[in-house]
Amino acid sequence: MPHIHHSTCPVCFSAAIQFCTRVQDHAVTKEWFELWSCADCKALFTQDIPDPSTIAAYYHSENYISHTDTRKGLLFKAYHAARWLALRRKYLLIRKAFHTYVPTWEMHALQTQPSVLDIGCGTGSFLHMMQRHGWQVTGIEPSETARNIAKKKYQLDVQDPIQLNTFPDQHFTLITLWHVLEHIHALHENLSTIYRLLHPYGLVFIAVPNYTSFDERFFGNYWAAYDVPRHLYHFAPQTMQLLLVSHRFELVKILPMRMDAFYIAWLSSQYARQRLPFAYGMMTGFISWLLSQHHPMQSSSLLYIARKYGAD
Repeated sequence: MPHIHHSTCPVCFSAAIQFCTRVQDHAVTKEWFELWSCADCKALFTQDIPDPSTIAAYYHSENYISHTDTRKGLLFKAYHAARWLALRRKYLLIRKAFHTYVPTWEMHALQTQPSVLDIGCGTGSFLHMMQRHGWQVTGIEPSETARNIAKKKYQLDVQDPIQLNTFPDQHFTLITLWHVLEHIHALHENLSTIYRLLHPYGLVFIAVPNYTSFDERFFGNYWAAYDVPRHLYHFAPQTMQLLLVSHRFELVKILPMRMDAFYIAWLSSQYARQRLPFAYGMMTGFISWLLSQHHPMQSSSLLYIARKYGAD
């Protein structure tokens, strides 16, 4: 099976990289993968990753909820029950961000026909919610199974990633990547495309796991958000800021996604074979949530809100 070995950091291209640790693919194959670290941008990255032509085999699991929409099992029923709360919060964050970071004279034009591109939209629940609030919605999703669910369940416009380069310049008011950036092989090419597609006064929302979080320190190599080899990169706040600036984005806000800690801690407890994984995961998730109230940059996941430089 073809693999990609990085001789420099895939985030900042520094040669100051070294082996860090080994992590198991608990979700699908049980294979082991190396994590390497970059001394310059503080990124971690998965070494010897499957190339784009073979990575799909590592997503073939009912446990990958965003691709299957499964409701089997207590974990996934809880996931769906919590999802509508998360979707509501996302919409409120988006509305607040546009009123905060977009000039008043531009707001009317943007609100007349707002459009959102969700990259890695899965089965389309976020786009469906945005559509209900009057947005024109477009999704990009590599999984044919997930695309078909989104089209059948919500009648959404969801396209293969190959179509990303067909959209006109400055076409979208909002571009979102909810736990997607860490999956993308062509990291820099996609960020350049996102910059091209974004309206001059539009916003980008990027949510990624935070390996400097409390729950990562607690679970170590069992931390579910490493999710190797599907997660190609593992970001710290410093890493994301450097990455966005290198692509001419201005980082305007970092927000904790505190509720992610419960789901990640639950999965991590299962991987660590805790005797009572649900109770243990909820307890650890609560501690992580509590600590993030005072130390938001140590939250399990972080949301980065960015705009084009000079958009004020």
